[in-house]
Amino acid sequence: MSRLLSEIYEEIVQMNRLAVFEWDILQDTLVYDDVMEQILLREIPKRDIKQHFANPRLIHPKDRTEFKNRMRFLMEGRSQRKAAIQDFSLDFRIYTMGRNYIWVHMSYRVLYEESRAVKVRGALQNTNVAHQEQVKLQDAVERDPMTGLYSKTHAAYLVEQELSRKIFAAQALLVIDMDNFKQVNDKLGHLIGDAVILDVALNLKHLFRQTDILGHIGGDEFMVLMRDIPTPQIVHDKCSQLRDLLRKSYSQGGETVQVSASIGIAMAPIHGRDYKTLFAHADEALYQGKKLGKDSQVVYTASFIGHREKETEKDHRERAEYKKLVDNPLEYIFHMVMQSKDTSLTVQILLEIFAKHFGVHRAYVLWHVDGQYWAESLFSYVAGGYAPVDEAHNAEIRRRMRKRYKDTPYGRFTECGDTGKLSENGCRTFQGKQIMAYLECAVMDDERFLGCVGFDDCVQPRAWSRSEHEVLHAFAEIMRRFLLGQMYYEKMKKSSIWGF
Repeated sequence: MSRLLSEIYEEIVQMNRLAVFEWDILQDTLVYDDVMEQILLREIPKRDIKQHFANPRLIHPKDRTEFKNRMRFLMEGRSQRKAAIQDFSLDFRIYTMGRNYIWVHMSYRVLYEESRAVKVRGALQNTNVAHQEQVKLQDAVERDPMTGLYSKTHAAYLVEQELSRKIFAAQALLVIDMDNFKQVNDKLGHLIGDAVILDVALNLKHLFRQTDILGHIGGDEFMVLMRDIPTPQIVHDKCSQLRDLLRKSYSQGGETVQVSASIGIAMAPIHGRDYKTLFAHADEALYQGKKLGKDSQVVYTASFIGHREKETEKDHRERAEYKKLVDNPLEYIFHMVMQSKDTSLTVQILLEIFAKHFGVHRAYVLWHVDGQYWAESLFSYVAGGYAPVDEAHNAEIRRRMRKRYKDTPYGRFTECGDTGKLSENGCRTFQGKQIMAYLECAVMDDERFLGCVGFDDCVQPRAWSRSEHEVLHAFAEIMRRFLLGQMYYEKMKKSSIWGF
């Protein structure tokens, strides 16, 4: 490179605040220019680089997994290509002295010898300002500028995504409207009106969880999607608390206006499985509440809208069956099994009932034959699109789950609400088989482990409820007392291998 081009190159590097570096992987040494320390506001070690970047605080928690995977690839992996070089890029947040985490963009080239990574050469650029501008722009589109809640359009999008993702999970959509708000604007002025709207937003943020979806539809109307509702009573309690918080008097210039809130409630999947249907039903419930009087909370029923089909006898029967299951699972399961002429079919039906009611993607009965971790699937229900139980619960999965069994007040269980929090190998093992959370109850013969009954959530982490523990324990007891050994014997007897 000529002297002139070299000067131009250095000027461009400085102008773009690019830090140039080279990491010798084998020697574990790093060389870099002065801009590196200007970007990170501190000195970077030039030796023991692997140990330095293993510091868990150095990389932002949300970017840590991807960064660690890149580092592991460089230190342990081998190129699958015959080329001597590969080019990569990565955006991540790194800790800087005095500025917490900043966004940086790293473009780098990996040099190989005999397919092994030996050196990394690249450039690092501070992109924090650009990312902050992007976040502001995104917030301007997604957030209502006045309240900080989601805009009507984006809230609708998020609710639709949530409803499509959680087929079986119970959700509650609330449509909230302020009573007498027009009088506030007319008698007290728009400044007081704005104060009322901000007060509603603050109370919504205070009362509901961060995982719930809060939206400002417009004017004095808001909506909330309450995710993963264990019981309808929680919805009623929250709505009552919200109405108590929003019941206030506002005064200005001798005028006083009493405000309150009316709430329409629709439950998914009972009242709808998509945003449009659910919102229409919650809005209709709100309208009916307004007709009955202000300061109300009303749950949608099919009778509100004449042209809508009334709930069928099947809907009522399914809800009644679910109540029996939760109230007394042992009696419910025992009754179904003992009354059945085809026990195997009944067990299969029970698994489907469990899966749909509790919103799990796999429900199964396993028999552990002779070998400690050799499990055979006797019965299973799997939601569409997910791997069968025999494929998902391989020997390694079974070994890890069996080692985690413990005695609990509900019975002998192994469980994990979030496999992402297991060790690195454990996380990779379970999530590679689409097991994001699992709950399993042992079928025991005194101290002998016969088999198990269990649930898998294939989509997301979850907190396993008392009802889920009790149902699995009751099912395991029925299997132990009456079914498991006999079913396995009958199944093998029908096999041509036995020759019967």
